[in-house]
Amino acid sequence: MNLDNILITGSSGLVGAPLVAKLLNKSNLIIGIDPVINSEIEENYKHISIPLKNVDDFASILKKYDITKIIHTGGISGPMLANEKPNLIIENNIFFTMNLIEAARIFKKINRFIFCSSISAYGELSESNTTEDYHFAPENLYGATKASCDLLLKKYYENYEMDIISLRLSTIYGYRRSTSCFINDIINSGIKNKKIKLPFKSEFCWPYVYVDDVVLCIEKCLFHAKEHFYDYNVSGPDFPSYDKIVNEVSKHIGNLQVSFSNHNSVSDRKLFSLKKIKNDIQWEPEYSIERGIKDYIDNLT
Repeated sequence: MNLDNILITGSSGLVGAPLVAKLLNKSNLIIGIDPVINSEIEENYKHISIPLKNVDDFASILKKYDITKIIHTGGISGPMLANEKPNLIIENNIFFTMNLIEAARIFKKINRFIFCSSISAYGELSESNTTEDYHFAPENLYGATKASCDLLLKKYYENYEMDIISLRLSTIYGYRRSTSCFINDIINSGIKNKKIKLPFKSEFCWPYVYVDDVVLCIEKCLFHAKEHFYDYNVSGPDFPSYDKIVNEVSKHIGNLQVSFSNHNSVSDRKLFSLKKIKNDIQWEPEYSIERGIKDYIDNLT
């Protein structure tokens, strides 16, 4: 059996690092691209931390290591980052992605390209159970870069017959996450015995997905052998309120000091439909908010 040589961008990040670990035994070679060195080095893993500036840089990597699959998780990973440097967000998210996909087009040997898009491409999701046809209306620059790449990659999928899957991911939580999200903030405040006030009412709900579900989803898409569409929504199996989230965290971390606002200062994001990915890829999430929070905290300790 011939195994693939896989390129993973963001290979030291929240999603990339566990992907590397999971796919090491299912690949011939993994090339990781990330400015932060992945410390979980194995024999068939090679890390690249030097900046790649143009199409030729990427093309040389694809050719040198005879890459056959790409998982693109890298970039500025959230609307809370680098807002004072919009050019950095554009450079890391749009230019990096377009150089990578153009190199893949020229190389002609890539048989699957997974792009980690985001729920932020949609912007406010005021309707429940929306499909992948829901219009893009990003509310911040990060979301705009994800929407832009998503739309551009779709044209590579359609016009150049490249095998691309775009996964529109809900907010990912998990023990490797280094950037802020409210579940992270609640857990960290409890660990540090600090007070935290959340900028919404206790009944406010949010579409989360646990990192292990995302990794399993990407793996499933990477090796999916049947026909597929271009775009898929990815989220957890439930739509928890923050009151529920706080209650679940309190089962594992005592003396939480959490208070809520009397109004919601965060835009709505309802839970979108997962029907398409369940039908086409035969993937569905396994980590309820209860299971995800328990696993998150267990891995911290």
